[in-house]
Amino acid sequence: MNKEKDFDELVTLKKRDLSRGEKILSKIMLFFEDLFKVPLFKCHHCGECILSHTGFVCSQRCPKRLRNGPCGGTRANGHCEVYPERKCVWYMAFQRARRLRRTSLLHRIEKIHNWELEKTSAWLNVWTKQIEPPTFIIRSDDDHDIKKQD
Repeated sequence: MNKEKDFDELVTLKKRDLSRGEKILSKIMLFFEDLFKVPLFKCHHCGECILSHTGFVCSQRCPKRLRNGPCGGTRANGHCEVYPERKCVWYMAFQRARRLRRTSLLHRIEKIHNWELEKTSAWLNVWTKQIEPPTFIIRSDDDHDIKKQD
């Protein structure tokens, strides 16, 4: 077992300096992400967007900024332990993923957040191959038979 390879699968460490043209392109792309991703998904510009894996709920809305599911402090009614007046982001992600038949994507282990990509365009990071592209189509969702729970 190669420990370095295992570590690379958990973390995105690649960050390269952007050329002048890429910096301009990044500002333009961030402008369009602001127009669409912020109002639709309450995007927090992490630069490593996993919306397609979380039922199109921004995981960075979690006060603990967790990228791999709830913290364990989610209340029985689905509310957050930090902000009890709010629903847990991961509770909302599960509910939406279930409606969209995408719950199998919630089982995927997401990479540890690379803070150097914060406030950069996720689309530019996909284009420059710094992060993986979103998953638009899933062939089969093994968990789509989960019964609705209240």
